[in-house]
Amino acid sequence: MPPSAATADAPWFTDVTAAAGLDFLHDSGLSPERHLPETMGAGAALIDVDGDDDLDLYLLQGGPFPPAPPGGKAPPTSPANALYLNDGSGRFSAAGAAAGAAAHTGYAMAVATGDVDGDGDTDLFVTNFGPDVLLLNDGAGRFTEATPPVLADPRWTSSAAFFDADNDGDLDLYVSAYVDIDVAAPTWCGDRRPGWRSYCHPDVYAGLPDRFYRNDGRGGFTEATAAAGLESPPGRPGKGLGVLPFDADADGDLDLYVANDSVENRLWINTGDGRFEDGTLISGTGTNARGLSEAGMGVAAGDVDGDGDLDLFVTNFDDESNTLYRNDGAGLFTDVTVSTGLEAPSRIPVGFGTVLADFDHDGDLDLAVTNGHIIDNVELYFDGKTHAQTSQLFSNDGLGRFTDVTARAGGLSARPLVGRGLYAGDLDGDGDLDLVVTQCGGPALLLRNDRAPPGTGIVVAGIPPGTRVVATTPDGTSRVREVTAAGSYYGAGPARLHLALPTTTTRFALQLATPGSPLLERVVPARGGPLHVLVPGDAGLTWR
Repeated sequence: MPPSAATADAPWFTDVTAAAGLDFLHDSGLSPERHLPETMGAGAALIDVDGDDDLDLYLLQGGPFPPAPPGGKAPPTSPANALYLNDGSGRFSAAGAAAGAAAHTGYAMAVATGDVDGDGDTDLFVTNFGPDVLLLNDGAGRFTEATPPVLADPRWTSSAAFFDADNDGDLDLYVSAYVDIDVAAPTWCGDRRPGWRSYCHPDVYAGLPDRFYRNDGRGGFTEATAAAGLESPPGRPGKGLGVLPFDADADGDLDLYVANDSVENRLWINTGDGRFEDGTLISGTGTNARGLSEAGMGVAAGDVDGDGDLDLFVTNFDDESNTLYRNDGAGLFTDVTVSTGLEAPSRIPVGFGTVLADFDHDGDLDLAVTNGHIIDNVELYFDGKTHAQTSQLFSNDGLGRFTDVTARAGGLSARPLVGRGLYAGDLDGDGDLDLVVTQCGGPALLLRNDRAPPGTGIVVAGIPPGTRVVATTPDGTSRVREVTAAGSYYGAGPARLHLALPTTTTRFALQLATPGSPLLERVVPARGGPLHVLVPGDAGLTWR
């Protein structure tokens, strides 16, 4: 799939789904009862499951709703989650039976990725409407189900994230939960005329508390929500949809942000020992600038204004707007959505997955958002609103102000989608960031990046999530990036760092999130073509 030559007016992305061999179709299980879970899925993960240094693709399925009860037999028509293996050039083939238990059958929601048991490969944790599942990788891309009873949560769980909360070298797990619904007696919402029944707003249902699990270092988990200080305030459980561990206050440990639907979002500040304090109110990240809670769905963090700290972006419902929170460097945030040009374009769409990434290799972080309403017959109720909606793309001017370039987004905005997940990674090995979009009840899409100049990207792999990288060019310009596999919506991108740098010698400074870790500095000379750098443990940078 060779990229086309980029010009100023050329499309940023090209839809190469069919050419790449990707033929996945999500089944939402649409039913006359309009059960809310039918509107929310599904997620995906970009991961190297077989250790060949390219990114494979794991896609989650829904199926008939309601699903089989715990211990019950799934309907014979239930589709399975799917693993697609990359040949290194961005062409994919379904792993099928070779994936083992990764082809799990259940009504899946989200997936978290990480090396749970410390054996050097990437494992999977899948949340479901029904018991969640832990899938362990044998290193060759074949998975075995190994769910400890404590993780088999039967509630409606949503996003999850693996991260080292206590800096002990293993990955702990945070799982958000959504709302409590009764599928045996579904609530009727909307007009009672034929064809007008609608999905209910989440305000109709009670929220469910999130849970946190501590890893013992061998892949065993203990429920530790209260011990870690992560219990919801009394009587105020969230309705979590987006989860993102990131270092909000730049103190070397990972904090945790949870985007809640129609109730206050929450920022948990890590005290340094794996315990957390509620920093929502003082940080200014619980509501928008008007003090209103919004329908938080997707989340992304990155240094959008080049000042060396991580800002925060959250997607929301229609008649609100998406929200950009600018970080002052100490973990105090200001809603700058209006002044950065992001408020007006996001008033009508319903935002879900989102990515902050340097798609055009100009050194700053651009923004992509995929949209889609949850109400499949919304056109009956509101003029101008639609179920399928156009995804959006925004170009950064380097100072954190954005221009809507959706008209030039190419395959990303070529047609309306019921968009949910959005994930970025170098799928074809050419050094720039491609996109994968998942839809609710529709096909997954693979979009090749044709905007970035070929051969100018650097991918840093082999460093744990939470690692902060400062890349300084000879002119003194520094760019701060943080490695994370979580974020967006209901899924995971690769635990790799993508940098677009001038073709001159560049110094990398790698600072691990663990307090007291040595600062790793190496001079990395530029080379022709895309560059992949592996960081084995703390040994420094090596070529691959």
